Amino acid sequence: MTPLFPVAGYGLVGLFGLLIGSFLNVVVHRVPRRESVIRPASHCPHCGHVLRAWENIPILSWLLLRGRCHDCGGPIAWRYPALELMTGIFSVVVAWQWGFRWSLIPALLFTWILLALTLIDLETQLLPDRITKPGMLLGLLINASALFWSGLALTTPWNALLGMVLGYGSLWLLATGYLKMTGRHGMGGGDLKLLGLIGAWLGWQAVFLTLFIAALSGGLVAVAFLLGGKGRDYAIPFGPYLALGGWLMLLWPHEIVQGYLHLLGS
Repeated sequence: MTPLFPVAGYGLVGLFGLLIGSFLNVVVHRVPRRESVIRPASHCPHCGHVLRAWENIPILSWLLLRGRCHDCGGPIAWRYPALELMTGIFSVVVAWQWGFRWSLIPALLFTWILLALTLIDLETQLLPDRITKPGMLLGLLINASALFWSGLALTTPWNALLGMVLGYGSLWLLATGYLKMTGRHGMGGGDLKLLGLIGAWLGWQAVFLTLFIAALSGGLVAVAFLLGGKGRDYAIPFGPYLALGGWLMLLWPHEIVQGYLHLLGS
């Protein structure tokens, strides 16, 4: 491998990430509305104007258009370039940490799925079955490929199956216990499926630390909201914190395990 390859490789991954981010914007907008992500072509939600090729360039088009539709002048939300930029940056981070090997492909796919679900949950407080259920199946299939060739798999097929069951089941137990104690729903079914998805991709070993990271980060944000004057009944989606925990466990599993053991005094 020449010294220039990593630089060019990161550049290509980042560029591809920007393009994927543009597609994720379509997913985030249409999937909660039960619309097709393929047809019709990208268009202005205000006037229906079909975007020309130059209006579909990630980030650059939004800057050139100054955040406005070329035809009607309607505002284009800042979320569009933000998600494109985040997808590009996160993709480069994954490539930097994971390296240029075949398993980089599922690591990137996993990252993109988590990004889409995070934005959807933040905007709608929903984690659509149209993403979580196929996501669980895809994770199982990718890891099942280890039965024939281990190049793509992120964990073993058994770990993936156990991870999906444990991820879904552990949150189901927590949600059921909370409901019985308080008479209120503490989390939605989408959260259960998201943790099952993370387990299907990363294995059962990642489930509990993903949940720990999610509870810790979500708790800190909840405290910040309370201190900021938000009421106790203010709804905070849990999906983004699960996604954060899953993504960190993808990138730094050993470091997180060692840090957790150190925290416990082991």
